[in-house]
Amino acid sequence: MKVHKDRFRRPQQADAAVRLRPVFDDFHLLRMEGTYEYPRHQHTNYEVILVERGPYRCEVNGVELSLKRGQALVIKPGDWHQDHLRHGQRHYVIHFRILAGEAGKRDPELFRPGVTADEQICTGDFSSEAWVLRELRRETLAGERFAGAVQDSLLEVLFWRLLRGLNPAALSHELRRLPARERQREEIATALAGFMAGNPGVRELAAALHMSPRHLTNRCRTLFGQSPARLLLQLKLRRAAELLTHSSLRVSEVSETLGFVNPFHFSRVFRRHFGHAPSLRPPTPR
Repeated sequence: MKVHKDRFRRPQQADAAVRLRPVFDDFHLLRMEGTYEYPRHQHTNYEVILVERGPYRCEVNGVELSLKRGQALVIKPGDWHQDHLRHGQRHYVIHFRILAGEAGKRDPELFRPGVTADEQICTGDFSSEAWVLRELRRETLAGERFAGAVQDSLLEVLFWRLLRGLNPAALSHELRRLPARERQREEIATALAGFMAGNPGVRELAAALHMSPRHLTNRCRTLFGQSPARLLLQLKLRRAAELLTHSSLRVSEVSETLGFVNPFHFSRVFRRHFGHAPSLRPPTPR
C-alpha cells in the first residue's frame, strides 16, 4: 500500500500581514425585463457589480462604461453612479465596507486618489466566482448560527480575487505595499524558524538574511512591531503549543527541543505569554 500526501501549508505570517478586512452588508441579483434608467446616485460604501449576462452599461463620475459577461466593477464611496439597464441583462450587486484590522486605526482606502472610472473595472473573467454569491444567498436564507461570519469569509474570498484583477497602479499606497510587506514578513519568519532549536543573537539572524543587524531590527519593528529576538521567541512558543497539544513530548522535552535554558525557564516564559502553565491545558494564544 502507498500513501501519497501533498501538504500545502499556510505562509507563517500571512494572517498578520493583512491589516484590513471587507465586511459584507448585502447583495442582490438584478434581472431585467424591459429597460430602465436608474437615477443617478452617490455611493456611501463600496459596491461590486459582477456581470452574469451582459452587456452592463453605466456611468461612473460622468464616464460611460460597458462591461461584458464575467467582468466586475468596483464602485467606491463618493462615486456618482447611474445604471443604464436593458432587457435580458443579469448582474450581481454586492455592498460592503472595508475596516482596518486594528482598533483605533483609520479605515483604509481601496483606490488611490484621482483613480479613473475605467481603472475600477477588474480585468479577467470572474464568472466562476458566482458561487460566492450563491453561497451568500444560501446563508441569508438559512439564517443559521454564524451566518454573518460565514458571509464575511465568503466576501473576503471574492474581495481578494477581485483585487488581483485591478491595475496595481489604481490601488491605494497601503494596498500596493501589502504584497511586498507580506513577502518580507514571510522571508524573515522563515529564516527565524530555522533557529528554533538555538538562541542566536541578532548578528547571526541578520547574517542568515544577508542584512545588517540594524536593518533587521528596523524591519522587524516595522513589519511585526517587535524585535527579532521577541519574534523568534513568539515563533518558539507557537511551536511549543503545537508540540504540547499534538505530540507525546513532555514539557521538559519540548523545552530542550526549542533551546530553552531549562524547563523552569520555559514554563515561566510560557505562562507569561499564554496565561497558564504548559502542562495545564492546550494553550490558546492571547
